[in-house]
Amino acid sequence: MRNDLGDVDRVVLSMKASVQGALGASSLVKFEISLSEALTNLVKHARTSDRSAPIDIELDETDTSVRVEMFDPVGAQPFDLRDHARPLASVDPLAESGRGLGLFLQCSDDVDYGPKADRMCLSLSFSKSGD
Repeated sequence: MRNDLGDVDRVVLSMKASVQGALGASSLVKFEISLSEALTNLVKHARTSDRSAPIDIELDETDTSVRVEMFDPVGAQPFDLRDHARPLASVDPLAESGRGLGLFLQCSDDVDYGPKADRMCLSLSFSKSGD
């Protein structure tokens, strides 16, 4: 995807359509919220000298889960979002921002951030069971 906020909704809707049959209704909503928040934060906060560097995304489905991996743009400084998330209850309800990290941490069944190949990767997993 282009490293641009204008591309987030298109990518989220496309990926949601790809997993619609694999996830139940509740998990699908959580997937959409998580992916939208994570990509928005990645576009806004990934510090890279090349703003045109794309954000690579991979989708993997197993018998038990759906996992989406978002790779930091080339040249971005590592930034583990989990270290900066605040509990949702501590965010002012009238604040314009500050909920995104807490939302995808709460909505995803598993969150991981670390090196994969030669880049940093944020991985969000969603269980197929539970709906």
